[in-house]
Amino acid sequence: MKELKPGVKSICLLLLLGCATTVFSATKYHRLTWDGNASSEAVVGFSPSGDSRSPYVTYGTSTDESQWAQVYADVQRTFSSSLSSYFVRLENLPSNSSIYYRVCDQDGCGQRFWFRTAPADNSPYTVIAGGDTRSGWTTRRKGNQLVAKIRPLFIMHGGDFTNANSAYEMGEFLKDWQLTFSSDQIDGKSYKRIYPIVPTHGNHEDGNFSTLCQVFGVDYYRDGNCNARDTVGAVQISPLLRVYTLNSQFRRSGWSSYANWMNNWLDDDLRTAGTSVNWRFAQYHKPMFPHYSGKSEAEILHSWWGDMFYDRSVNLVIESDTHINKITKIVRPTSSSFATASAGTVYAGEGSWGAPARSANDPKSWTQDLASIQQFKVLQVKTDKLQLRTAQFNSSAQALSRAERTNDPLALPNGVDWWSANGVGEVMQLGLDSSARTIAYGDGGGGGGPDGGSGTTVKLNANEDTFVAQSRPSSNYNGSSEGLLADGSDSTYGSLMSLLKFDVSSLPECSEVTAATLRLRVTNRSQGNYLVHNSTINWSADSATWTAVSGADVKGEIAAEFLPSSTGYRNIPLNQTGVAATNHWLEGSNNGFVIASGGTGDGLDFYSSEQGYGPELQLVYKQRSNCNGNPDDNTSTTVYQGSLENSSASDVQPGGQWFEFAGGKLQAKLSGPIDSDFDLYFYRWNGSAWIMVAKSESSNANEAINQTVEPGYYYFRVYSYSGSGDYHFSLTR
Repeated sequence: MKELKPGVKSICLLLLLGCATTVFSATKYHRLTWDGNASSEAVVGFSPSGDSRSPYVTYGTSTDESQWAQVYADVQRTFSSSLSSYFVRLENLPSNSSIYYRVCDQDGCGQRFWFRTAPADNSPYTVIAGGDTRSGWTTRRKGNQLVAKIRPLFIMHGGDFTNANSAYEMGEFLKDWQLTFSSDQIDGKSYKRIYPIVPTHGNHEDGNFSTLCQVFGVDYYRDGNCNARDTVGAVQISPLLRVYTLNSQFRRSGWSSYANWMNNWLDDDLRTAGTSVNWRFAQYHKPMFPHYSGKSEAEILHSWWGDMFYDRSVNLVIESDTHINKITKIVRPTSSSFATASAGTVYAGEGSWGAPARSANDPKSWTQDLASIQQFKVLQVKTDKLQLRTAQFNSSAQALSRAERTNDPLALPNGVDWWSANGVGEVMQLGLDSSARTIAYGDGGGGGGPDGGSGTTVKLNANEDTFVAQSRPSSNYNGSSEGLLADGSDSTYGSLMSLLKFDVSSLPECSEVTAATLRLRVTNRSQGNYLVHNSTINWSADSATWTAVSGADVKGEIAAEFLPSSTGYRNIPLNQTGVAATNHWLEGSNNGFVIASGGTGDGLDFYSSEQGYGPELQLVYKQRSNCNGNPDDNTSTTVYQGSLENSSASDVQPGGQWFEFAGGKLQAKLSGPIDSDFDLYFYRWNGSAWIMVAKSESSNANEAINQTVEPGYYYFRVYSYSGSGDYHFSLTR
């Protein structure tokens, strides 16, 4: 296609300025698709409404239309003989930016639209995932309207757009899709925010395996063809996420060559491009093991993908088709099914975005919970944390404004009817282990730390950090906007050192640290060596200066050496000297660490705790068997770390799930921020519902519950009465 410079469209602009404002382009059924690099391109789709000749898209990065470029629609597809669509691929777009556009033809330009490209860094965002919009049109519309209120970055659709896959029904689907758009006033003009869709082929599209390219303009391989291969591909959302769309219908007779091609491509892409992101999502239509007894199991999909998803660290899989709601526990594949695991994959679904919900009557041993409801998933994607919620369709949700979404990419509307899953609650919180597999957030995977040590893993955020500067020996830099700095010889500060301290009081008594890994998020890389020292002097971030810490004398024994040659997260395993230091901290002498140059003048910058991505320390520990004061020699204690982002937020513990207990004593402790009021609640499953059996509601964020209980199923809920921040939850049983 030919991209024209702004000046080329001057005649059109003059005509627009001189004509009545009631003249618009004859187009309808607007949609936007992602099928490649979401930070720099998108496919604009629309259909003619009457006589629309030589349509084109005019677009720009501001609302000043005189500066917009234009691209003519040189791709036209016809679906089911009569639904005609035009597609325009916008390329070389700036990342994490607002893109404004209009569709024009011989009569003028139509509605103003805008969307956002994906970020090219680790900025977080919100995603919606669901499927089966083929029937139940009234409910489908309610779901679409909820999309407009939530304002996600993009939408994953699991297929079965319509029932008959006819031109009429697809037109109705596209008409209803306009309800997903959010209304905005920008610079005095009315805009619709349009959300990119990543579509999937479902069984109701089986009559036409070219549906995705004919209706949505998908062209994964940029070959200009429109065929069944366009049902399989990957979208690079950002460095955080890569989304894989697969075709479960290739299991049908006659499609084996496509299935072989798809699975070979998938394995290769997961091994290569898939390793460059933090999270890997997959979507396809037919579940491997439907949670409705009226649907047959698709063992062949398990044979294709079960091991591959686990081996290649696919974190979340979205399935559709069954018209029910389910989430699984974290699972790993067995020879013919799944088993619960400390690290693996979560499977969620199964459709019901309008299509009448069926009976959720076939749970598995590895099912977290299921329900017969209308829903889609709402996913909040962060660097090392994924939050999964299930939104039910009603009209009670309050719409987020454009400003609210701009200010917080993870904001969610008030009033959403969130489904609460047994053992999890309204939000499933997931994290990553050292192999990039999914774990319960705050858990180390149940059997090893970042370096493979055995024991329990806990992640601690720095509770104090700052830097000190030789050339400004009396200056304190706690909370500096520059973050944390280290250098052998900086032109402004001279020699620089960063000081880090971690609070280990949440670890159980008589713990012994066996392995430790320091994690930094580097913002300015260096080609020189850096050292982690044990600090010889106690210090406070509020008063630390070069003079106060005795300058270079603060550097004690070397705990680690590293080369910060790239930006982003850097894991630094500590040597035995560093591990020994953390055990001394448990005894009460905690001077923290010093990060200093190993002789280089090539400076290192990294995030401080005040900037939101501060230093972390992952500890692997075990309890000594001869420890006096343990409530029982056979007990064990596990510590989990979580975070509540605002008042009324809550987490399920331990590790985001309920647990089975054989009976006896349970001791739970909560330690939260000083300026917050967190409460702790304890629940038991009575056979039909979760009932509260104990609570701890002090006026601060430190709570404890001690109970002797009978055998059964239990969980704890951490709730923010006021305030926000990180907390530690320990459970002894």
